[in-house]
Order: sequence, then C-alpha cells, then structure tokens
Amino acid sequence: MNEDKILRVALDWAVDEVDPPRSFGGWNTGRVVHQTHESLFEDDFGELPASDGAPTSLVPRLATHCITSPDARRYTFRIREGVRFHDGCPLDAEAVVINYERMCCATSPFFSPVVADFNRMGVGLIEKVRALDSMTVEFKFSEPFPEFLRYMTQEDAPGAQSLISPAAIRKLGPDGCADKAPGTGAFRFHSRFETDGGSAVELRRNDDYWAGPPQIEGIRFLPFPDLKARVRALVEGKVDVAYSLEGADLEELAALGFTVPSFNPPYLWYLVFNLRDPLIADLRVRQAIAYAIDREALCAELFPGAAVPAHSALSPGSPAHDPHAANRYGYNPERARELLAEAGASDGLVLDVIAAQAGSAQLDPGAIYQRLALDLAKVGIRLNVTLHPDWVAYCNQWREGAPSGIAFSEMSWGMSCDLWLSQILHGANQSPRGFNAGYNNDPHLDGFLDLARATLDSSERTALYQAADARVMESLPILPLFTSRRGMIAFSPRVKGLTVVNQCWQDFRRVRLE
Repeated sequence: MNEDKILRVALDWAVDEVDPPRSFGGWNTGRVVHQTHESLFEDDFGELPASDGAPTSLVPRLATHCITSPDARRYTFRIREGVRFHDGCPLDAEAVVINYERMCCATSPFFSPVVADFNRMGVGLIEKVRALDSMTVEFKFSEPFPEFLRYMTQEDAPGAQSLISPAAIRKLGPDGCADKAPGTGAFRFHSRFETDGGSAVELRRNDDYWAGPPQIEGIRFLPFPDLKARVRALVEGKVDVAYSLEGADLEELAALGFTVPSFNPPYLWYLVFNLRDPLIADLRVRQAIAYAIDREALCAELFPGAAVPAHSALSPGSPAHDPHAANRYGYNPERARELLAEAGASDGLVLDVIAAQAGSAQLDPGAIYQRLALDLAKVGIRLNVTLHPDWVAYCNQWREGAPSGIAFSEMSWGMSCDLWLSQILHGANQSPRGFNAGYNNDPHLDGFLDLARATLDSSERTALYQAADARVMESLPILPLFTSRRGMIAFSPRVKGLTVVNQCWQDFRRVRLE
C-alpha cells in the first residue's frame, strides 16, 4: 500500500473484537466497524445537519427501500443487488435472515445468546423474519415499533444490526467470528496489532465495494489513551484524524490549521445512582448532590470551549432532545445542605463511587471526579473513588449493576434514537438483564416510555419522550453532567471530503488525502 494514502486515526482506547453484533467496546469499536460493516439502513453521512441539533437523516444502505405497514408492525425490505461480503459471499435475503436469527431466534442454529443480549432493545420485539423471495425480507413485530430503522443505525449499542457474512457464521459458529466477520463495507478488516497504547487495527480498501471503491487505500485505528499523546500525534503528523480531544487547547489546534468542528453528537456524561443503597434511594440526597455540583465550572475548567452542561437525559442529536430544557439543578450549595439536613445525612457523609480510569469517549474520569469531590466537600460529602484501569472490564462490570455499597458510577453514552432512554432507565431493563445499572424502578416513567415506544405519530412520540425526560430529571435516577459541543473529532488539512454529522462516529468512505 501507498503510505500516503493510509488514513491514520487516533482513538482514546483500544478496539474491541470486530464482530459488530457481538461487540461491547463503546464508540471506538463503532468508529471502526462503521467503515467495514453496513446495515439495511444507515445515517446519511453525506448531508450536513439541517440545524445545529438536528438528528441524522436515515437512508437505505444494504436495502434499496423499505415498506412499513401503517401500524409499524411489519417492515419489508428490498435488498440491494450486486453486493458481496468481503469473503465473496453474496448479500441476499437468506443472508439477512441468518444475521437476524443470530440476534433473535433462539431455535435457530445460528442463534447467539450474547448477540441476542446485546441487541435486545433493537430486535427483541421481532416475532418473525423471513425471506419473501431471494431479495426481499419481511420483519414482523409483536408490537408497533416505529423506531426500528433509527435504532438499526446505532453502532455498538452495544452490539449492532450490521450484517456479517453468513458463510462466516456457518463456518465459525455464531460466537466464533471475532476479527473474522467479513462485512460489506468500503473497507475490510486486515489485521490487528499491538501498540504502546493497546490493540490497534488496520483496514484495507474494498476494491469491489458496491458503491465504488474509496480513494484512500486503508485506515489505521491507533489507540492513544493519554490526551496529550493524542494531541501530539495529530500535531506531529503521526495521525490525520483524532477523536476525543475535549480538554485539549482547541483554539491552538485551529490556529495550527486543524479542523475542529462544532456539532451536536448524541453524547452524555452522567452519574448513575445506586437506588438499592438506602441513603442514595432518598431523593433528597440525590437532589443535594445535583445542587452541589457546579457543572458550568466543571466544563469551563476541564473542557473549555468543548463541553456544555447537560440539563436533559435525552442526548443532543436525538429527535426528542430539547436544547431549551430547563436547568432544574443550578449550582446551589445552600440548598444542597438543606436537603442533606432534611434527609438526616449532614454529618460527615462518605460515598464510595466507581469510574473507569479512561476509555471510549470517557474523557478524563479521574479529573472529573476530583472536580466533583471539591464541590461535594463544600456541602459535607466526601468521595472515596475507585478508578478501574481497563475500560472493557469496567463496561462489563457496570452492566452487571451497581455493587452493594457503591453510591454511584459513571458512564458516557447516548444515542441518536430516543429509545435509549428506555434502554438505560426502564424497570424491565434493570441490570444484569439490561443497562439500567442503578436499578431504577419507576412505573410512572415506564408508562411514558412504553407509550412512546409504540406511538406512531412522531410529534406525539416526541412529546411522550420529553415527558419521560422531565420525569427523569425530577426523580434523578441518573444525573446528566455535560455533553460535547466541540472537540470530539479534529483532523488535518490534508483530510478532504469528510462531512461531520451529529453522530459519535464518522464515515470515511468519501475521504481523500492531499
């Protein structure tokens, strides 16, 4: 390969196994597999957002079109002709059926309990997926599911509805395809190799890509867990693109000629309260913590010009996100002390809390917790912080639910699909079955979420999700702290043809290097 035509991308953590439906490595894995694998529908990465906070548009990718029944219980896809997986296996209706049977059909020989677990929010309502002919697939749902297409576009949600070669599933089994899962994308997985920062991957151009081969010959995704190392790699020309630069001097990077776009990715850095802890279960204590934290100062001091306080549990870039949501918990340490006194928790309160040391879009959890500790100490709360050194291990433990004695954990997540709110807070999704890691059990909230999921009219659905969001901010099972506005990605002047949309990963199919 011509090294001048290799796009080098700096990530903030190593890349998990490349098998999209079975991966749980966060957005870094999604940033890789978006280049190698495709779904029936995807975000439109060729169109700039219609407005600052607009969600991505959806476009057919491996399908040419979809017919949705009026009750949103039946989706019929026409499969794009002439597409092949990287191993030469043709894409047809049978390939789609095998992929979805891996996710949701327990009686199929292709079924994987792990894949089903990771993808349950997106495919759990599927009653039947069948081939109507060689290039037409029908999905039948047990309930209306109007968000099926938007949820389909989520990378590492965890898991993904990206398709892999049915030949690989047959040969290696439904759980044996890690790094051996050929996709249909513009780039194919070539190799995994070790660096000082962890496991990296190299992709090579798919010369037979159905939409025409990319201009660049390959991509290397290189982990740099340290922010200063990522910035240095970009400035010194060792990489062309870098993710997760919130906390760097973005104005200096811009002055040096790097593009540092402002946009609204569906990103939220938030605390997850352990509602099985008797003290934290008291709403007054959670509210006191919220009032005690100066989110404006946190953003200004740690991520200047990059992060902004979050006042909503719906992430930016999702259809129901309200950029004008009220700030219910402005900085008010006096009110925090009053609430703690009312709860009988005003004397030397010590909270054991956990976080990742670093990880995919985690930014700097240690520094964030230090900043929280300063604020909380002013109202009589001391934090006893444990930082976990391995990001993927932390994710797996976090998903199991808050351990006894832990007051809160943290996560950086979000989706361009409002259903995410149900994924992390619905009572039916309590850990370890789902990702409600703080064990929230609120029938009032669940009612809003259940209605929203099945509501066909988009404006009515938005209103229901916003009502659910208001309930979350009132009851505080989680505490949103901030979101990213600038610095999630930056790139060199030699990178051309990259359109940045409101998403946490970007598409490099049209990129060229000068």
